[in-house]
Amino acid sequence: MSLLVHNFRKTVAKSKDLRIKSEAEFSVGYPTGYLVFDFMNGTKVEVTKSDGTKFSYNSIGIVDGTMVSCVGRSGCGKTTFVMQVAGNIIRPFPNSAIFHEDIEGGISDMRKRQLLKMTEEEFKSRYICRNTGITTENFFQRIKMIHDLKLESREDYEYDTGLYDAEGNRIFKLQPTVVILDSLAMLMPENISDMDELAGSMAATSTAKLNTQLIKRIIPMLKVANIIFFVINHLLPDPSLVPKKAQVAWLKPGERCPGGETAIYLANNFLRFDDNSKLNAEDTFGVDGIYVDVLLVKSRTNNAGKSVKMVFDYANGFDPELSLFMLLKDQGRINGSGAYLYIGNRDDKKFSQRKFKEKLATDPEFSQIFIEESFKALEVLLNPIEAEKEKEDYKLDTTSIMLQMMKEKIPA
Repeated sequence: MSLLVHNFRKTVAKSKDLRIKSEAEFSVGYPTGYLVFDFMNGTKVEVTKSDGTKFSYNSIGIVDGTMVSCVGRSGCGKTTFVMQVAGNIIRPFPNSAIFHEDIEGGISDMRKRQLLKMTEEEFKSRYICRNTGITTENFFQRIKMIHDLKLESREDYEYDTGLYDAEGNRIFKLQPTVVILDSLAMLMPENISDMDELAGSMAATSTAKLNTQLIKRIIPMLKVANIIFFVINHLLPDPSLVPKKAQVAWLKPGERCPGGETAIYLANNFLRFDDNSKLNAEDTFGVDGIYVDVLLVKSRTNNAGKSVKMVFDYANGFDPELSLFMLLKDQGRINGSGAYLYIGNRDDKKFSQRKFKEKLATDPEFSQIFIEESFKALEVLLNPIEAEKEKEDYKLDTTSIMLQMMKEKIPA
């Protein structure tokens, strides 16, 4: 161990300020309920315990205490996805809750309960929604209030995750809280939201600046209090005649996200939703809906640029089983045609797309085949096929050369 590191830790251990002595916490993933997304955004954790024991596990889903930005055009399923994910994240934890800043107010309570899969009692006790009087300032106050309440009674929220960090230490976290802002484009400072008339470009600039300060101030609070913050935003075309360079890779030239760029740069995940071909109840899977491509514009746990095709059923939201089916299909693991499809090499278990979910629910052997093949496909998302091993070519050791040059300049 470095002498400086040893002495630094020894010194800060005497401090009464927890902020001074704290070190980076090991991240934990919370499954969203959609394995195609969770593995696409997941990573493998390698653990070496103090006794030399080594093992690994898959850390999948949304990382604790992070911000997730979701963009896409209207009707592509952004809010539906976030609502379903929020319900799945908090469900296992008795003291978890969802705080929804619903400025756009686009979903009825009945629809919310359906997407969250909550009873009426659960909905009242675990979900708080606000759809009026929302400003940048009081939104910050509410986030800070959640942060303070959890830290003041840490023992009421802390739990053993059952997971280990890379050095074999058990990981403890506060039970997750989900905050949803729908949408960043509609969040305005108090002085502007109270104006009788539109204030034009100066107001837009002022709004972007204040919202930038908001995000910068709440990011440190998210991690320590384990608040998972979903920011829903619009994807707008550039009105200028000459399209500007895209704000970030994987957005098209000229496309922009209102509300400032901080929501992009400080996000742990930046997700793009693109709806494409429609689904008709008379064919395919027997549902009315659309296919939605979910693209990892940015991820701090896996490679950016990956995407998965998910099935958005208008009646019930995103479908986890049908989305897994699409993953198998895209990887060439669904064979046959028409009413004679089969998974992998199991041509003794044929089915049609329209009858797929029915067969999944009624045939245990078929269900097991689907599960086993799905996990093979998911591992490809988590651990992409390695590139060819590097050839044993001579490599220039620039660090050694630089050190040698410095040494030559130092007089003996």
